[in-house]
Amino acid sequence: MSAHWRLALRGAAWIVVLTILVAVGVYLAFGVADAGSFVYGAGMGILSFVSMALTVSLLAGRPGVVMAMIGASSFFARLGFAAAVLAIPAYLGLWPVLPMICGFAGVYVAENILLLGMAPKIAGNPGARHDDEQNGAERKVGI
Repeated sequence: MSAHWRLALRGAAWIVVLTILVAVGVYLAFGVADAGSFVYGAGMGILSFVSMALTVSLLAGRPGVVMAMIGASSFFARLGFAAAVLAIPAYLGLWPVLPMICGFAGVYVAENILLLGMAPKIAGNPGARHDDEQNGAERKVGI
């Protein structure tokens, strides 16, 4: 598993734990509708967060115009997904909007904080290096 996938999955796991803790607090303070709305927003944020690893895989994978176009379209599809999963329930009035938005935005804030803390550890881990470096391939640098 590549370093960015490990980082994404570990970050998502921590965000799930944080979401559960905050959802319990929201439930105790405001009730089941607000807690459900918060969990929905956070869940959609987590899906969007993990899909970012897919976008990175596509953009950092094999070079070429086609892969770059697929990676870029993945980025825009993720934005469209985020807009749809928040706008449709808000428009239909399915549940309170503010907790849903807070859950979704909270995931983005938590992901940035977690990634800033975890990225140096994973990037500095010898097991997280690129496959070519692990197999003894040397990088040629021109001066």
